[in-house]
Amino acid sequence: MQYPLIVPRTSDGALKVTVLKWYKSVGDDVRKGDDLVETKTEKITVYITVPEDGKLTEILKAAGEFVDVGEVVGYVEG
Repeated sequence: MQYPLIVPRTSDGALKVTVLKWYKSVGDDVRKGDDLVETKTEKITVYITVPEDGKLTEILKAAGEFVDVGEVVGYVEG
């Protein structure tokens, strides 16, 4: 099953984040609960965690790109 990696709401109420870093590459194994993507608002750092054990199958937004809260940045196959 494909699980989307969705930018969560932020505690500072920001509507956009910047993708700073992906901790894995497409095809890498991932573990539920691990931080996978580091993003940043003007005030805080926000991590997107792995929803299920599996493989990172797709990266839709690269480091340096701006992303809306609620937007999908990639997919994990579980």
